[in-house]
Amino acid sequence: MSNKGLLYSAPIPVRWGDMDSYGHVNNIIYMQYLEEARISWFAQAGIIEDQVPYGPVVLQTLHTYLKPVVYPATVVVELHAGALGRSSLVLEHRLTTLEQPEILCGQGHCKLVWVDHTSGRSVPLPESLRALFTPS
Repeated sequence: MSNKGLLYSAPIPVRWGDMDSYGHVNNIIYMQYLEEARISWFAQAGIIEDQVPYGPVVLQTLHTYLKPVVYPATVVVELHAGALGRSSLVLEHRLTTLEQPEILCGQGHCKLVWVDHTSGRSVPLPESLRALFTPS
């Protein structure tokens, strides 16, 4: 994955409590880092707001753990544009640290589906979101 299609980069400080008994960040905490990056990107891009009738629901998350992250550190989650469907999108991600940006600690993707929260049915992606995935 290259910087082509880079949508957002989120620095997230590693907390002491993120560590597990093996002395590195617990594997489930990575999902929280990815969630934090997605929500920050959506907010920064003005895509979703609180109490809206339509929005994203996670369908699938895949993360490959390549190198452990150890406290103290600042994780950097890069979100890249992946595939677009009628009502779904894929956010690819890369995870490094601010301290060692050249070392890839993890990578993967998250597939999201846009849904009507009342009916639970999928709806077309907003055009404003589609525009962020389309090179200008």
